[in-house]
This record gives sequence, C-alpha cells and structure tokens, in this order.
Amino acid sequence: MRLLPVLLCLLCFPYPPVLRASDAAAPARTPWQMALGFEYNEASENFDRLQAASPADARIAIACAATLLVRQPRTADNIRTARSLLEAVATRSATFAGAPVDETVLAAYLAARIDQDHLEPPRLAMARAAYETILRDHPGHPLAGQAAVQLSLLDAWGEPRLPAAGAIARIAARLPGAAPHPEAARELRFILARLEWEGRRNAHAAITHLQAGRAIGYESPFRNAEVDLMIGNLARGEGDATTAIAHYRAFLEGKRRDVRASTVRRYLAEPETEAIRHEVAKIP
Repeated sequence: MRLLPVLLCLLCFPYPPVLRASDAAAPARTPWQMALGFEYNEASENFDRLQAASPADARIAIACAATLLVRQPRTADNIRTARSLLEAVATRSATFAGAPVDETVLAAYLAARIDQDHLEPPRLAMARAAYETILRDHPGHPLAGQAAVQLSLLDAWGEPRLPAAGAIARIAARLPGAAPHPEAARELRFILARLEWEGRRNAHAAITHLQAGRAIGYESPFRNAEVDLMIGNLARGEGDATTAIAHYRAFLEGKRRDVRASTVRRYLAEPETEAIRHEVAKIP
C-alpha cells in the first residue's frame, strides 16, 4: 500500500518503543521504524499496545489503523477496525475530541481511501464526499492535492463513468486549486492527457498536458523517461519533429540501456532527418 510510507512520514516522531520482554537485549526500535522497514505485523502489534496505553492519541490511532490495513493475513475485520478508528479521529468523537486538524484531515483521507480501495463493493459515493469535504474545508492542507487527484481518478474511470468531455471539464477546473500542490497538479495533467488521447484522440492536447506535468518533474527518473517517451511518440504521430526529437533525446539520456532504446534511436533518426531537410529548404 503506497499510502503507508507517506502516512508514516507525516506522523513520525520519537514515540517510546514498545517491545516484548524477550526483546529487552535488542536495540530499541520504535514501531514507526518497524513499519518503515516493512515489518508490518510487528509494527501493528506494537501500535496495538501503544493505543491501549494512550487511547486518546490520534497519531497512534491513525498509525494503528494504517498498519492494520497491511497486516498479514489481511482480513475484513482488520479493515473494518481500521475504518472505525479513522472515522473516530476524523469526526472528533468523544475519545478524540482534542485531535488537531492535521490529524483529522489525514484520518478522513485514509478512511476515504479504504472506502475506495479496500471494501468490496467499494463505497465510491462516500469516498467522493470525503474528498470534496477536504478540498472545500482545507484547501491549503497537503492532502487537499491528493484528494483532488483521487476525485479526478473517480471522474475519469469510476462508476458511473462520465463521458470523456465531462470528466476533462471537471478535472481541468481543479487545476488552479492544485497550484500550491505541484505533485497533485502533475498527476492531474497526466490524467487529463490520458483522457484527451484515449477518450478523444486529441494528441495535441495530450502532449500539452504531458509537457506541463513533465516540466514539474516526477520523483522517479524512470517515470520522467516514460513520459518523455509518451510525448515523443505522440509528437511523432502528429508530425511534430521538434517536440519528438527533444523528448526522444531526453528519454535516451535517462534510459540508455532500456530495451526500447534502439527503436527510439531509429525513430529519432526519422524526424531529425525530416527537420533538417525542412530547415535546408527554407534557406534562400
């Protein structure tokens, strides 16, 4: 679950470790460190103990819920328990009446992700309502951008399915609000590019969105290269030699050993030759 490392980075600070008596001689590690090291079951057991000792601590409750989602074996009971804990924090139930806003927003977002991704059947209407509330009430919160991304994924491919034009209009309307959240703006651009190409075969619009996202940049060099390849292929299909050349070259700089590199070099030679001929033809 990709959410867990992000969640733990948001929550992590030095809580005292909770270890079994048999571990007394071992170096002390916190359950946060266990979770970040992918030792989810051990982390979950320790968070259970921490939560029993500090039942009103919202951060511990959220971490307890998050590790329950990845605890093995995964069970419906664990998912329900995690969802209930998160809802209690998000709504500031009596136990969590003093929970800070950052933690209530995080809990609401994670509960929505459970509704969207972990339940069968998914509760998409509830997830959508939670994301819309985060966007409306907490537009400056770091998770507002992620809420916009999840809403946009629901608009693009959720049920009921919207026509491509309707989904594009909704998602494009979120772009101005995503400006403070570059990583979210980048993902919105990627979703829009897919809709423009897959839904409307509008290569020019797809290229524009992909280039805007590429200008922000992805955390992974692999994904930067993949987007460069997508732009290059679309531009080649449109006869836009300049754009194709630039992005094919960028792809090769990042992935010289990729099995597709030889094909890209062949593609690169085609538009580059055409572009040179075009420039020569303009010489008086």
